[in-house]
Amino acid sequence: MYVQPLFEKKTGRTLLFYYTARRVQGKIKRTPVQRIGYIDELQLEYPDPLAHFREEAKRLTREAKQREIHFTCSLNEHFVFNEKFDKAEAAALERSDQLYNYGVLALLKLYRELEIDYFIRIKAQYRKTEFNYNHIFQMLVFGRVLFPASKLATWRERTRILQNKRFSDDAVYRALPFFASIKDAIVLHLHEQVKKQYHRDTTLLYYDVTNYYWEVDREDELRKRGVSKEHRPEPIVQMGLLMDNSGLPVSYELFPGNTNDVSTMRPMMQRLSENFGNKNLIFVADKGMMGGMNIAQIILEHNGYVISSSVRKADAELRNYILDQRGYKKLNDGRFKYKSRLVPCTIYVETAEGKKKPIQINERQIVFWSEDYCKKARHDRAIAIAKAMGRAGFGENTVINNYGGNRFLKKGIFDSETGKVVEHPVFSFSLDQELLESEEALDGYYLIRTNVVGLRHGDAPFDRPYRWHTKDNLFELNRLVSDLDIIEMYRGLWKIEESFKITKSYLKARPAFVHKKESIEAHFLTCFVALLLLRLLEKRTHEKIPIATMVESLKKAYLVQLENDTYVNAYCDNIIAAIGNDLHLDLTKKYYSKGDLKNLRGKTAKK
Repeated sequence: MYVQPLFEKKTGRTLLFYYTARRVQGKIKRTPVQRIGYIDELQLEYPDPLAHFREEAKRLTREAKQREIHFTCSLNEHFVFNEKFDKAEAAALERSDQLYNYGVLALLKLYRELEIDYFIRIKAQYRKTEFNYNHIFQMLVFGRVLFPASKLATWRERTRILQNKRFSDDAVYRALPFFASIKDAIVLHLHEQVKKQYHRDTTLLYYDVTNYYWEVDREDELRKRGVSKEHRPEPIVQMGLLMDNSGLPVSYELFPGNTNDVSTMRPMMQRLSENFGNKNLIFVADKGMMGGMNIAQIILEHNGYVISSSVRKADAELRNYILDQRGYKKLNDGRFKYKSRLVPCTIYVETAEGKKKPIQINERQIVFWSEDYCKKARHDRAIAIAKAMGRAGFGENTVINNYGGNRFLKKGIFDSETGKVVEHPVFSFSLDQELLESEEALDGYYLIRTNVVGLRHGDAPFDRPYRWHTKDNLFELNRLVSDLDIIEMYRGLWKIEESFKITKSYLKARPAFVHKKESIEAHFLTCFVALLLLRLLEKRTHEKIPIATMVESLKKAYLVQLENDTYVNAYCDNIIAAIGNDLHLDLTKKYYSKGDLKNLRGKTAKK
C-alpha cells in the first residue's frame, strides 16, 4: 500500500489516496483503497501530512502481510466427483474481479475444428481495419452461449472469454454488416465441414418456422406485426430453419414478420438448391407448412415429402377410412395401431392469374392411433370445456365465439316469463353433444401424407440410393420403407422444435437489441452458429447430456486468478468432466498455471 497525491485542476487542491499495486499478466494494476483527504486540511493536524501517511501506509502494509495466509497447492490436483462440491466456496470465489470462463475452451475446440476462424480470416483478409473480425465473431458466438445479452453488454464481458480483446464497442457494430454479407457463404462452409467431419446425410431434411420479437412499436422492412408464436403484439421476424436427421441445423432464412408460415418453404427450397446444390431430398414438415404450392414444387423437383394433416378437417371419405377399424395393425397390446393406403388425391395450386387449380397426384396415406395421444386430447378438451363453462354468460362471453372450449357450447336466448318477447334476455348454455361425440371419435388419430415409398418384397435393388417415378410422382428409396419407418421420420420433427426452444430459452435470441437489417442478419447468424456448436457438443458427448444441463455447467465454469499467475478453479462438476474427456481437454484440475492455460488453448487448435 502506498500514498498517491492527486492534483485537482478545478479546485487547485491536492487530494491524498491510499493505493495498492499488483502485477497482473505482466502489467502493474493500481487500485484506490481509501480517500485520505485534502492536504491543506490535513496540514492543520499534521506538520507533514504526506510523510505521516506514507509511514501509516507502511504500517498498514506490514499488518496486511501478517494476516496473509500462505499455502502450497499441487497443479496436478483434480476434482473428485464422488465428493460433494462446496458451492458456498465457489460463490465466494466468483465475486472476484479476475474471473475467466474456461467453459469457452469446449466451444473454441469445436469452433476451430469447423475452421470458422480460418474462413473468416480469408474473407476479411483484404479489408483494412484496425480490429480482428474473427475475435469479434468469437466473442458474439461464445457470449451467446455463456452470458447471452446485447452486443454492448457482451463486449463489456469480453475479457472473461477472449485472449485478445483489443477492439472497441464501436468495432463490434461496424463488423456486423460484414458478418451479414458472408452469411450464405459461412452457412455453406459449415455444411461442408459437418458433412466432411460428421458424415452428414441431407437426404432427410426437417423444416419448421418460428418468430422472434422486438420490444419496439415501429415496423420496418423486416420487422412486421404478424402471428406471434408467443402471442405478443410487438413486431416480429420469421425464421425458417432446416435440420438434418441428426438434429444438426443446416440452414436458415429470415422473412418479414407478416409472412405466412406456409409461404416461407418454397423460398427456402430454392435457396437450398442454389447454395447447396442438393437434389433428391425428402422434406419433413408439420401440417402448417405444406400447402398445395409447396407439394407441387417438391414434386416438380423430383423430391419427397412427409407431412401431417388434420384428421378433423378430413372429408367424409377420408374420415370413414380413418374410423374404419379394418386393416389396422396393432402393437403394444392394442395401445398403438396403424394402417396405410396408396390413393390418388387432389391438391390446389395457384395459377398466374391468382386462381386455384386442382391437380391430381398419388399419395401414400398412413393413419395411426395412440392411446397416450387419445388420453391427452381428452384431458385437454375437458379442461377447455370446464374453463368455457365457468366463463359462460359473463361479460364478453354472453356472445359465444368458437375459440378453445367455446365451440362445444350451444347458446339459447329466451324470456323467462313469456318466452316470446325478448327485451331482457337470459342466456342458457349447454354442451353440443353431437359435436363433442364427433370430436371424441377422432381422438388419438394422426394422418401422415407422403410420396415416399420403398422396395416391395421380392423387388430387386437398383443401382442408386433413390429414384423418381415420373408416372406416379413417387420418390422411391432403394430399401424397404414400412409405415413405421415413415412414422419415425415424421417424429423427428421434435428436434427442430427443441432447437427453437434452445435459441429462445438458452441463447436468448429474443428480444433482440439490434435494428438495422444487416445487424439483425448478423445477430441470427451468431445464434445459428452457437446452436450448431451446442448440437455438435451434444453429439460429441454421445447425446447423454441434455443441452440445457451442458449450458448451465459451462456458464458456471470460472477460474479465479491469484496474484502469482496461478488460477483456482471456482466451479467444476461431472458434466464439465465429461465434456473435457470427450474433447480431450483437461478441465478438472483444481489449479492451473498460466502455462497450463496456454497449453489448453493450444490443444483446441488440434484435430
